[in-house]
Amino acid sequence: MSELTERLQQQLIAGATRPLMQDANQHWYTGSELNLEKNVWKNYWKNKGIGHNDIVLVSLTNSVTYSLVIQSLWEIGSIVQTLNPAATEIQISELEDQYHYSAIIFDSDIQELKFLNDIFTNQPRLTTLHESEVQIFVRNKHIAHLAETPEDDQIALIMHTSGTTGKPKRVGLTHKQLLAGAFNVIDSEELTDQDSTFILMPMFHINAMVISNLATRLSHGQLLFRPKFSAHLFWKEVSSEQVTWVSLTPAIIAILLQRDEQPTHTNLRFLRTASAPLLPSIHAQFKERFDIPLIESYGMTEAASQIAQNPLNQPIQKTVGKVVGTQIKIFDNNYHEVGKNKIGQIALKGDSVITHYLDPQPEAFHDGWLLTGDLGSLDDNDYLQIAGRSKEMIIRGGENVNPLAVEDCLHNLKFIREVAVVGTPDLIYGETVTAVIVPKKLSHDHRHQLALLNELANEQLLPVERPTKYIFSTELPKNATGKIQRTLLAQEVVQQKKEA
Repeated sequence: MSELTERLQQQLIAGATRPLMQDANQHWYTGSELNLEKNVWKNYWKNKGIGHNDIVLVSLTNSVTYSLVIQSLWEIGSIVQTLNPAATEIQISELEDQYHYSAIIFDSDIQELKFLNDIFTNQPRLTTLHESEVQIFVRNKHIAHLAETPEDDQIALIMHTSGTTGKPKRVGLTHKQLLAGAFNVIDSEELTDQDSTFILMPMFHINAMVISNLATRLSHGQLLFRPKFSAHLFWKEVSSEQVTWVSLTPAIIAILLQRDEQPTHTNLRFLRTASAPLLPSIHAQFKERFDIPLIESYGMTEAASQIAQNPLNQPIQKTVGKVVGTQIKIFDNNYHEVGKNKIGQIALKGDSVITHYLDPQPEAFHDGWLLTGDLGSLDDNDYLQIAGRSKEMIIRGGENVNPLAVEDCLHNLKFIREVAVVGTPDLIYGETVTAVIVPKKLSHDHRHQLALLNELANEQLLPVERPTKYIFSTELPKNATGKIQRTLLAQEVVQQKKEA
């Protein structure tokens, strides 16, 4: 076995009589029960001729079954590709046309996918544990492959990047990279078998897959699966289940601040936030209201999750902490390393970091370093500060404008629920700064709010940073983990201007 699969199996054996995973119905399963169920899945795949190097598309909501299905496929040398359960038939069809999966597993309530009928055999639905049935399709005329124990350097997982500023890329992560990524989390968060966490973020993304699922399992902790985040249940269940930490997104943090619920008698050591920038103003509000450490971090699919995290004993706001288990350089436009406190592109190398994409992207690497596309700087104490995505920087009249700085300023106005700043084309300045505002209460007359926005911008922002246009909206386009899709938003703004 690879070291990853061997350690996952050790967790089930060592915890044979101990509750290790809880499903959405709050039913706990011991390691012995989980191991039995995992082996049922393993034998199922073998009987269907699924084995070494077969790619299986897994499109499930968060569940105990999800974790066991993945482990069973890894143990026979198969490769898992994850997919959002909300994916459309067109999206699934396009993926299948490109990659020709050996099998596909869906939630039982998925709509009928007629295009699969000529390619796959729809297997009888399976009831697993106390959870919902799942639906499995196995490819017709599939060439049976024998199960083989995987090597550390074999690809285990295929995921797409979030694609907030461009077309998502396919990332192939090996058993070794996933193991290294999970242990980076374990080390930085000081995880032990006494820890327990909710999985609330979707497991088809790297955060929940590695940071919550694998890191907890490899540290012999306890996992509580929930299909999705529930704002009205969060603090209640954190208290009743006595979880010790949870990985969240800035969007979830903002939602918790908008509600009246408060935590009571929690066992939380910390909450961590990743997947998108956390505005300093939001962090300050959270710190003032809740007496719970909120730890900022930074990661990406290409690095098997976490790259940097604030130390638990010495977090510094407005940073994502110190790099953990990864080499980092800050490059200028000519790929020369810049000094401390200088902004440049973040480049990575390490045991958890990919050396190539599955679809060739040579421009994403330089001399063995992964070019992240993120801008940042290291301070004198090696804390990393993110300055945004290079593709998101607004260039107005030749000057760079960081949209995150503008958003943080505007968010101080209490009538704002969410704000996103994007650059839109301008004949004179190249780009102009546009702010899209989602107010807490809808109104037909925004004159008072506009006056407040202009007053704040004039007081606290440089002239080049001040938005030249404000647009009021009911929502912002986001992906499944709450990241604002800025490219799509900018396109919507441009289209609105054309139609105006």
